[in-house]
Amino acid sequence: MRKRRLYCFLLLTLSCTSMVQAQWDMPLSHYWAVRGFYNPAFAGATEQIRTAAAYRYEWAGIKNTPQKVVITADLPIEFLHRRHGAGMVFYGEQAGPLRNTLLAAQYNFRGKMGNGALQIGIQAGIYSLQFDAGSREIVPVSAIGKQSTMHVNAVEEQLPDLNAGIVWDDGQRFAGLSVLHITQPRFHTFNDSVTTDLQSDSARIAIPRSINFMAGYNIGLLYPLAIQPMVWIQSNLTRTVVQATLRLEYNKRFSGGFTWSPGEGYVVFGGTTFQDLEMGYAYNRHTTGPASMSKGSHELYLRYDLPLDYFKPKLQPHKSIRLL
Repeated sequence: MRKRRLYCFLLLTLSCTSMVQAQWDMPLSHYWAVRGFYNPAFAGATEQIRTAAAYRYEWAGIKNTPQKVVITADLPIEFLHRRHGAGMVFYGEQAGPLRNTLLAAQYNFRGKMGNGALQIGIQAGIYSLQFDAGSREIVPVSAIGKQSTMHVNAVEEQLPDLNAGIVWDDGQRFAGLSVLHITQPRFHTFNDSVTTDLQSDSARIAIPRSINFMAGYNIGLLYPLAIQPMVWIQSNLTRTVVQATLRLEYNKRFSGGFTWSPGEGYVVFGGTTFQDLEMGYAYNRHTTGPASMSKGSHELYLRYDLPLDYFKPKLQPHKSIRLL
């Protein structure tokens, strides 16, 4: 029975990989380390205060290509005799002198479902935009010795943003579905080629709504070696990106693996854990599209867990006055 459930779970995750690829929310190679960034229902899923950060240098060898930073923090909380989760997200993306940032808060409610927990989460935040991330294009330079350059349309707006998601997790398996940019925030771009009145609604561009599915399984049959297949699919209903990952973890200290993205390329990654600090590096090789003109993308991540009582005041030892 247990093997049957495992096969059904893997079939469900792998059967979703028949889609293509998305554009505004470009994927991270270590998506599982900052999965709360893509689904607020993951906030507070552990019994610790979990912090994580990822830095991505994209499309090396091309001028003005994006550099990204994602920082997440979350913890479980209890009130009214119920389990909840809370978290925060910071996201920064820079292309040349222009930068987009997001600061958001997360909340989720947790309940029992079968042998696992069902979490329903929501995220609300503010996007501060200076460029249209959906307008990125690489312009090749024919002159010898000069780099190709990435162009984007300039923007100057602050927009509210809303995400929501649902996750089922039993400690060994997880599956989550989320919707990003539910309200499809709209903004104006400042493009010299556009002569339309910028105050007109017809000149406004929307951040596309994005649907994310993420699932994984921790197979510990060969202890101390754990096998962790994962899949992540992101679609805006026009284009879709898929990442299918096989991660190996040895003795809960060393990890490494491979990710394949159909129509995009592949990722090779490795990492280690020292006490409560986990760190890793990934190299992303792009095989199709304009990004194939680059020397690949590089990514670093850190994750650190703190006990829930870390910030509580500690009882100080003292001597009884009877012994003085």
